[in-house]
Amino acid sequence: MAIRKIERGHFFEDFTVGHVFKHHWGRTINEGDNSLFTTVTMNFNPIYFNRPYARAMGYRDIVVNHMLVLNVVFGLSVEDLSERAIAHLGYEKLKFLDTVYPGDTLTSQSEVLEKRDTSRPDRGVVKFRTTGFNQDGRKVLEYERPVLVRKRKAE
Repeated sequence: MAIRKIERGHFFEDFTVGHVFKHHWGRTINEGDNSLFTTVTMNFNPIYFNRPYARAMGYRDIVVNHMLVLNVVFGLSVEDLSERAIAHLGYEKLKFLDTVYPGDTLTSQSEVLEKRDTSRPDRGVVKFRTTGFNQDGRKVLEYERPVLVRKRKAE
């Protein structure tokens, strides 16, 4: 029986500064997603689960948990940016730019900002800026993240 190996992800050499990835699909966030995420992360901010409270605070409805927004936008980028990563090195310049409500559909794109070698010849660091959008094309989130990525061949 033959086994077919499917290669996924990009190596360090595959990234070019200035290239923009428009990440696949997108994700519509529903009220159940928001309620479950907020509950399992033990977040007790009532704007995420109490409609009258959220409206009293000036929102038009329950707000989607900001960390769920971050996780969805981040997750949409993984296949293009970090499937071959050795390590995610953190978030930088994280900004929540617009409120997300249940029923909104999030999409994302990322730009390659910079690349640099490391002291180890089999890896390098690539920095990306990822932006999340709602269905109307409004930016809802933006952040930068450096990723330690495997090289195809050690130099």
